[in-house]
Amino acid sequence: MLNHFINIRKKLSNVAIQKTEIEGELILTEDDISILKILAENDILEDFAVVENKNVSINNLAIGQSAKIKLYSNRIKKQKYFETFDELLKNSNQKYPTEHFYINSLNFDSQATVDKPKQILSYEAITKLIALLTQFSDYQKNNELVFFQTKPLVIIIDYKESNLNSIINIDKLSEHILGSTDKEERKIIFLNELAASLLKIPNSDNRFTFLLDNFEGIFNDYLKSHMLYLQNFSYQKIKSEIDKEVLDYSKRIQSVINDAQSKFVAIPAAFLIIISQFDLTGEKEFYNLVLFISAILFSVLLELLLRNQFAALNFITDDVNRFKDSIDPKKVQTIGNKDFDSTFLKIHKLYLKQKKYLITIRLIIWLTPIIAFCLFIQTITKEYIYALVVFLLKFIIEVLV
Repeated sequence: MLNHFINIRKKLSNVAIQKTEIEGELILTEDDISILKILAENDILEDFAVVENKNVSINNLAIGQSAKIKLYSNRIKKQKYFETFDELLKNSNQKYPTEHFYINSLNFDSQATVDKPKQILSYEAITKLIALLTQFSDYQKNNELVFFQTKPLVIIIDYKESNLNSIINIDKLSEHILGSTDKEERKIIFLNELAASLLKIPNSDNRFTFLLDNFEGIFNDYLKSHMLYLQNFSYQKIKSEIDKEVLDYSKRIQSVINDAQSKFVAIPAAFLIIISQFDLTGEKEFYNLVLFISAILFSVLLELLLRNQFAALNFITDDVNRFKDSIDPKKVQTIGNKDFDSTFLKIHKLYLKQKKYLITIRLIIWLTPIIAFCLFIQTITKEYIYALVVFLLKFIIEVLV
């Protein structure tokens, strides 16, 4: 339908335009009459034309007549006709039309394969910029965009043909931000640069035209800020930060035994004292029993201390895992997964080593009452053994029941 409208519009002379009404004259051909009938059927044209100051039905027009007709561009369905480029901006200044459209003043058909005029290229770039800003904004209403930065930034989308500038790098900006894995960080960097520039303009109505005039400068400032951001993720800096934390965790793991070392030193001393005090003649059975019970109490106290050390070791290990999981994946990619895993593998090996030490200490702690029990059994009479076995059996039965 739009092509028929364009065909007739190009042939009109003595044209008078009032909003969406286009009035003009043409010398009719057979094709013209056929097209006029189609346009009239679709309510794009009045069903009559003025021929020699008389209203004549479209169906009664003849070849060679000079007819005055009136077209209505706003009645074209699913397609758009604009008499001037400025009319396009008034009707669709935020979004590039997806439907077929034509601009008469530029003789531009959106479905044509010819190179686009400079105005269209600029307009298309601006609509891409608006789409990107809309996507990044926190609030939209009509032509108003709001960004909740440290200080709210309000941009009113309003521009004219005279404001058109060649925005060359809009596609590069969009790809640089949206085509990356860290697009959220890049988006924040861009919005910070945008706010830093536009908040200097007190009137929100003038900010968008200022952006159009200074887009390339803001884009370059964004790239510089992004480079500074990347420098914070340099290999050596990230590696040293992680190594520092790993060293701190290593010291904490080693301190688990070091902090209790003075208490564990008492184990061999207590072992020698208890064993040396046993009466192997069997004459002091009650005395030996007290020594045996003392050995058990001593081991229980050290077991409680040892369990605290196990708990402290497990807590530090959990803390290491939380720290490992909290590291930004971009930092891991910077230093490499192999180096990253190798660093934390050292801590895990240290953890296993300290855990073996604690297990060994536990065995030594309980070795004292075991040996004391063996010595006690050797020094007591059969009657005591019988009584002790009965006592233990009753105790076990009561516990189980």
